[in-house]
Amino acid sequence: MITNILKLVCWINGMLHKNKFQYSQEIEGNAGYMKLGEKLWWGYKYFYHPVEKAEKGKNIEEYFRNQDLNFILPLGFEEESRLCFTAGGDILASHHIRTDNTTHLWEEAEDFLFDSDICCANLETPVVPSVSASFVPKNILKAPALNNTPEFFDVFYREGRGINVYSTANNHCLDMGEEGLLETLEFLDKKGCPHVGTASNRQQRDDFLVITKNGIRIAFLSYTFSTNGKPVPEGKDYLANSIRLNRPDCDISLIEKQVQTAKTEKNVDIIIACIHWSLEFESYPIQNVINMGQKLITLGIDIIIGNHPHGIQPMEKYSFLDPFSGIKKQGLIVYALGDLISCHEHIPNSRLNNLVRLKFSKGKMDGKNITIISDLKIRPMYIYSKMTGDKCVDFRLLHFTRLMHEIKENNNRMNFDKEAVKELKRLEVLMQKLLHTEIIE
Repeated sequence: MITNILKLVCWINGMLHKNKFQYSQEIEGNAGYMKLGEKLWWGYKYFYHPVEKAEKGKNIEEYFRNQDLNFILPLGFEEESRLCFTAGGDILASHHIRTDNTTHLWEEAEDFLFDSDICCANLETPVVPSVSASFVPKNILKAPALNNTPEFFDVFYREGRGINVYSTANNHCLDMGEEGLLETLEFLDKKGCPHVGTASNRQQRDDFLVITKNGIRIAFLSYTFSTNGKPVPEGKDYLANSIRLNRPDCDISLIEKQVQTAKTEKNVDIIIACIHWSLEFESYPIQNVINMGQKLITLGIDIIIGNHPHGIQPMEKYSFLDPFSGIKKQGLIVYALGDLISCHEHIPNSRLNNLVRLKFSKGKMDGKNITIISDLKIRPMYIYSKMTGDKCVDFRLLHFTRLMHEIKENNNRMNFDKEAVKELKRLEVLMQKLLHTEIIE
């Protein structure tokens, strides 16, 4: 009853502001600081109408449409070694996703995602074995408290053969409290899983993750713009790298310090920052987030892997002068990959996500040592869930472009009904609007 009243209020508010609510708005989107009007708009986006138009009058859609996302080795570059890095989006917890219905989960993704030197994703749920699992409720009246099972963690970890690096700074990292955050880290450490973004002490936070593969040293950094109104305990800021990155006036000194440490003390070749930011249920980042992404790249970060909106957002190639080498480089900002593993009742665009594959090349150019992005490929995926009544009996990721080609050839192997096919075609149009199809593998 209360949920139905809330939905009605959100709908009325949405109708009153229908023209305005077609577009992204310049807000923070942080659950811990939302006022009533923003909460009602959040509810309208969640229950009724995700936003697929960028901020009005700022030419954001045109800017992304004109991006050149081809990365190639420059003339005169002498390659000495290379590394393949892949990334998926947010991993959430749902009662619909279990070990018994995910037998075919990775069949159409593993060749792209797991056949790499390093595979990274955002663990957007604590894994606290000492308490019961906790999932996204059917109707969200407040930010849910998530907790996944150790058994399902093994489905995507695959004893290190699956996702083998985890970003843990996100708006759900404190869902199980400080104790749950610490137990999650203990669980990951016992598994031997590299992680970054949350820490059990200040030394662990400052000694962030560095991985060396094929002679290439990569630093992983991780930050979240929100902890869903659960403040990081006073005097224990090391627990979560929480910075209000959707705001233009936020303090990024921690990021500056960690980038400096990575380059001057840890002597890394590449810096990858996993950032939880942007606005939920929106297809484009707002200008504040775009400006922040470009600002962070100029600090010396090579790649930003963004997430949080529960849907895909565009990518940007951004040229910058590396402040440490003095060499002009090309950075990549992935504003949002979408949900890698989730099952939402009210968020249709969350069915579509994006996988990224990058190649790094290390070598010499003009007598200087340099490591650069030398190739970028993507693979859009569709989150498929077959329901029998209220129970999900088959949950898997489908190669989206292959799926759409099959449907156009009248090969409906998953037996989608007419409404589902119509929805798939709508998502295809959205994908073509947001992603550069020439780099799809």
